[in-house]
Amino acid sequence: MTRASEIADDLVALRARRAEAGREAWQRGQAALDAGCEAVALRWLDRAARLVPGDQTLVLTLALLRLRLGVPGQAAILARLAARFDLRIAWLGLAEARRREGDAGSAAAALGRALSGHVGALDGQLAGLAETLAAASGAPGWCAVTREGTALTLLLAPGIDPRALRLTRDGAPLRLRFAGARARLPVRGERLAVCLDGADLLGSPIRLAALRRISGVVWAEQGELTGWAWHPAEPDRLAELVLRDRRGRLIRRFLARDETILARGPEPLARPRGFRLGVAELAEFAAPFSLASAAGENLLGSPLDPGAALGAARAQVRAIARAFPATPARTRPPAASLDAPMPVDLVALPARRGKAARRRRVAVVVPAYRDRDATRACLDALRATLPRDVRVIVVDDASPEPDLVAALDAGARAGHFHLLRLPRNRGFPAAANAGIRAARGRDVVLLNSDTLTAGNWLEGLRRAVYQAPDIATATPFSNDATILSYPRQMGENPVPDLTLTRKLAGLAARANAGRIVDLPTAVGFCMYIRRDCLDQVGLLREDVFAQGYGEENDFCLRARLLGWRHVAATGVFVTHHGGASFGGARQALMARNAAVLEALHPGYEAMIARFIAADPLAGARRRLDLARFRAAWARKGQARGAVLLITHDRGGGVAWRVAARIAALRASGLAAIELRGAKLEAGMAASFLADDEAGDFPNLRFDLPSERALLLGILRRVGLVGVEIHHLLGQNAAGVLELCRALALPYEIHVHDHAWLCPRVALLGAAGRYCGAPLEPEVCRACVADAGQLIEEDIDTAALRARSAAFFAGAARVVVPSRDTRARLARHFPAIRAEIVPWENDDPPPLAQERGSDVVRVVLAGAIGAEKGYDVLLACARDAARRGLALDFTVVGYTADDARLMATGKVFITGDYQREEAVSLLRAAHAGLGFLPSIVPETWCFTLSELWRAGLAVVAFDLGAQAERISATGHGLLLPPDLPAPAINDALLRAGLRGGGLGAPTAGHHA
Repeated sequence: MTRASEIADDLVALRARRAEAGREAWQRGQAALDAGCEAVALRWLDRAARLVPGDQTLVLTLALLRLRLGVPGQAAILARLAARFDLRIAWLGLAEARRREGDAGSAAAALGRALSGHVGALDGQLAGLAETLAAASGAPGWCAVTREGTALTLLLAPGIDPRALRLTRDGAPLRLRFAGARARLPVRGERLAVCLDGADLLGSPIRLAALRRISGVVWAEQGELTGWAWHPAEPDRLAELVLRDRRGRLIRRFLARDETILARGPEPLARPRGFRLGVAELAEFAAPFSLASAAGENLLGSPLDPGAALGAARAQVRAIARAFPATPARTRPPAASLDAPMPVDLVALPARRGKAARRRRVAVVVPAYRDRDATRACLDALRATLPRDVRVIVVDDASPEPDLVAALDAGARAGHFHLLRLPRNRGFPAAANAGIRAARGRDVVLLNSDTLTAGNWLEGLRRAVYQAPDIATATPFSNDATILSYPRQMGENPVPDLTLTRKLAGLAARANAGRIVDLPTAVGFCMYIRRDCLDQVGLLREDVFAQGYGEENDFCLRARLLGWRHVAATGVFVTHHGGASFGGARQALMARNAAVLEALHPGYEAMIARFIAADPLAGARRRLDLARFRAAWARKGQARGAVLLITHDRGGGVAWRVAARIAALRASGLAAIELRGAKLEAGMAASFLADDEAGDFPNLRFDLPSERALLLGILRRVGLVGVEIHHLLGQNAAGVLELCRALALPYEIHVHDHAWLCPRVALLGAAGRYCGAPLEPEVCRACVADAGQLIEEDIDTAALRARSAAFFAGAARVVVPSRDTRARLARHFPAIRAEIVPWENDDPPPLAQERGSDVVRVVLAGAIGAEKGYDVLLACARDAARRGLALDFTVVGYTADDARLMATGKVFITGDYQREEAVSLLRAAHAGLGFLPSIVPETWCFTLSELWRAGLAVVAFDLGAQAERISATGHGLLLPPDLPAPAINDALLRAGLRGGGLGAPTAGHHA
């Protein structure tokens, strides 16, 4: 059996290979673009995007290239990128895409976003587009922002008289001095409205704040200041930075120039440039230092003290010198400060406190900086859920958004909350501390401004912290809360709206009422802190965590050393949007602060990793999943009945067929539930209950057979009328058999592959060829000993077949997709009477393919591994290269080793795809022939169906269901399974040159 660590290493290596292949594909695509070969570039960039699917630069580049080539369907991609990243080039592309679709209004809106918040030149083509869309949308003209020298300039469309304009900055009238159609833009303000005859020009209002925005981060490294910065609204412009000391004295102005900086972030086409300031430049000035843009906006990580670590170390040296003086002193000072780091493995005994701590009144502290709508929703939810004696303190951390400032002023005037306003932006820790100080002796809940609360959330947290005298903090579940995320602890979860937040809060309160789980640290998005802990531990550190991230963990670890505990209040759920105040440089700040946290508390990251691995919150998440599952089924009702489908979680053809069965069951009026098998990292099988129609329930995991009674209780309440067994991979098969018997319902078996009789699943022998499915278990035992098994359980071939026979014997119906599969099963299980139900309809004929080249192009589909004919394809490609054949191969999908195939110069590989893309990708290969080089008998073969739907005749070996289907339809050519590569290539050339080769299949279908 493969160990979990080996699997993890294999995954890391696989990701590295894919990343390297993606970089190579990107480079080749860029080279093709530079050479003007756009069709070639499209092919390579599409491959790169499939290999590295999260790279947004690739996604954007590919969408723009497709738009240029006239490929439809790019508007949705460009709209998503433009809305997320506010990129000028994405808005311009979206405007053109919408214009081509005939949606002039949406095109004008997109162009307006490009013109209003970005700096760039307007050539004649773009000016013409602006003129056209302004007229189509009813705007009296257009305006844009350009740079002339060092000044930002407002540019008007030709023919507009500046004297007729009405200009207002943030609602106040403004005069600008025009020289023709140009005027210098003001630096300050949020928005500049440019109106003519009472209507905005296209491009108005100018988003002044967006034009000023800087993205960047600074950190300390070996006593120096280093980091990067750039202007998203004007990527080509070097960022001007201003460095000041603690007293605000100017140290220097400089430009971030280093183009070699490695700065990874999500923004496409980002242009970060680095900087480094040496120790000598800072020696005469007082830390901490602030680093800001010319407009005064602090970089993330500022202010900071690059000498803090050295200062702490020197303080230790001096403390040691005082403790152990060379010259004897009269008194010996205590050695309490000799060791500055606070390792997490130091265990403190619980502090001795009274039996019942006095409950204090509560203040909710909400630091606010950006996002008016999210902040207002947060505060409205608080008003709806909090008792009158709870004080809400909102801290305006010098927000740059006038709309947010105005909304906070209005709320404070209405008496909805107490408002504190900081004179300058100081970051989350300082803003939170200001609110805590204003709480004046109360317990405190630190609450992010992008949260939604519901129900009795506050009382749930309060009860949690007062369950024991040594509990310092309580944190609820949330969709985005690192170790407290739900339903998926590690991974992204959808953000609930207020209605769903209320439902989840109610279900959590019922499922986990009063239950707490000890945590290594609280999570700061919503953290209840007892006042007596605050009084002992102090506030959040403002000196090292800048805008925030990690400050609550530092606080909790300090409290832990004084004997305090931190708990999860699992009966409380609070929604968290996440990252609203950080923007694009968030990842860099998080990495910087994570390093700071680990330096302050050595072992912190390992402690969190141990907590995640142990997962003491699994039970609480499962109870909440179960409550959601039952609530969903209560809404559905049981009148129509339900069918349980037992399968695996590996995707592929099994998942496609199961999805088709679920659709058919629902169409017939029945509901469907899946029990998906999964192999966990520890090597254990687990069964997960799933109902994609009702929701996502990743925590409904059951260990069979030990948790059979619990699972039975759930299934019996949903009105099951039948069971379908599709696959046992990842399941405890014996536990599944016991479950089926205990349900006392008729069950069917749907056979998808040969895992019922072959421990290697595909009948691939140790020699890498079809083994013939021998009847003798000892032959299979020797094969497994040499080549290993793939069913992921330690079971002998004879025992596997005996167990399968027991499953078949109890089945009310056994369904197979082909005659070949039925015959092969009958050899090993003569007692079964399988029913043939083809997975798909093979009636539609392939479309005629026109040849437009002397090169025969052959296309393959799917994941080409050993059993799917990887070695055959490699041998054919090498032979074609060696003989200089006019024969090329394209794999729509991926292979066991792309590099070796592509090195022949005869194979192109697209990368992975979604099933709905298959036909279009196969047609885009412009092939005249499909090739299915599987060297083992398939039970059905969905890739054959895809090739046919793409209008291709298919060449395959005379084996299994693939041969049966080609023979029955005449839609292809069958070759002997042992044919060598040169003969295969000759057959492909003959078939391709005939325009598809729909000749008679090879006689004598192999069993």
